[in-house]
Amino acid sequence: MNSGKTGTGDEPADDVLLERFTARREQAAFAALVRRHGPLVLGVCRRVLQHEHDAEDAFQAVFCALARKAGAIRRGTAVGGWLYAVASRIAWKAKAFQVRRRRRERDLPDVPAPDNPSEAVPRDLWPMLDEEVNRLPERYRQPFVLCQLQGKTYEQAAAELRCAPGTVSSRLARARQRLRARLSRRGVALSAGMLTAALRAYPATAAVRAELAAAAVRMGVSYVAGGPVVARVADLADGFVKARALTRWAIAGAVALAVAALIGILLLVVFLLPSAGPVGAPAPVAGPPVAARVEEEKLQGNWQVVTVERGGKKQQNAGIRLAFAGDKMIMSAPAIQIPPMPYVLDPSQAPKTIDVNSPAGGVWRGIYELDGDSLKLCLNQSPAGGDRPMAFRTQAGAPGVFLYVLRR
Repeated sequence: MNSGKTGTGDEPADDVLLERFTARREQAAFAALVRRHGPLVLGVCRRVLQHEHDAEDAFQAVFCALARKAGAIRRGTAVGGWLYAVASRIAWKAKAFQVRRRRRERDLPDVPAPDNPSEAVPRDLWPMLDEEVNRLPERYRQPFVLCQLQGKTYEQAAAELRCAPGTVSSRLARARQRLRARLSRRGVALSAGMLTAALRAYPATAAVRAELAAAAVRMGVSYVAGGPVVARVADLADGFVKARALTRWAIAGAVALAVAALIGILLLVVFLLPSAGPVGAPAPVAGPPVAARVEEEKLQGNWQVVTVERGGKKQQNAGIRLAFAGDKMIMSAPAIQIPPMPYVLDPSQAPKTIDVNSPAGGVWRGIYELDGDSLKLCLNQSPAGGDRPMAFRTQAGAPGVFLYVLRR
């Protein structure tokens, strides 16, 4: 983060405001951060959730997370870029809650259309673009958020990121290249000019009502002090904060295990070297992981569901679509979109198997058959889990098992 002024009038820089809030719990400093970055955060929440009340809950949860983590944001980190990543994670978590609630209620009203929506660019591109921007490495995501989404100059972004303007320019170009490649793998092929046009129409920010901004300030200050916070907002903020803590512990544990493993290997070398085989003997090649990566590459892109079968009977597919992006599977329909779900393939089995981590926390066990641009996918989507299907068919008495026939 940069020090002193922001370059826009006499307003203090983000790091100055963070220090004031961290050191003295200065509410005015926190309010300035909400005012400065609120439009970016609300824009993300609206695009992902498509429901105004849910978006506002997620918006407040993001600033609760900022209040709790303000002292841990390292120098040289753009606060706008940090908040964009947090907003994306919290909004997708809220999306999972929303999906479960929709199943119970079936009557949630849609969010009003954003101001001046683009007629030339399909609106369902925005959540996909948000997801891919959030997946960019931090060194590319931060310049993209600062320059592309918040409209800052290369010089202003360079001051925040503590690097040269030329570095900002080159990283922004790399970010655009990566976005084009990743969108292409998901079936959205854009030329450089088309991507530029799409980004111009990108509703990166949303106007924040004064009442909502004030509520976010109150919630953030209360949350960091251990005071009362609306339950829905607290759940979302707690989920992010706890996940970050678990990630740190996991990294520390992984480092400890790696050190222990290295020591063990060294001891084995010392004691077993005399009985080792000839130097230069070829090591065995791990087959299944390589095969799984090849299969994963074949699955990448968008798939249209042709038929759905459940309980031995054909079902209406209601425009269901599947997309495979990296190690994530995305299932969507015109009225609903499930958050990206990690999946694991094992093509060494017969039939080939797939395990999908569902948003509800369980695992959908299934089998698949891939033949060029045709795909059969049989999944046990029971909420409580269940046995893996052994054939590409469904039967009465197993309502959680679905058979999808898809075309690329």
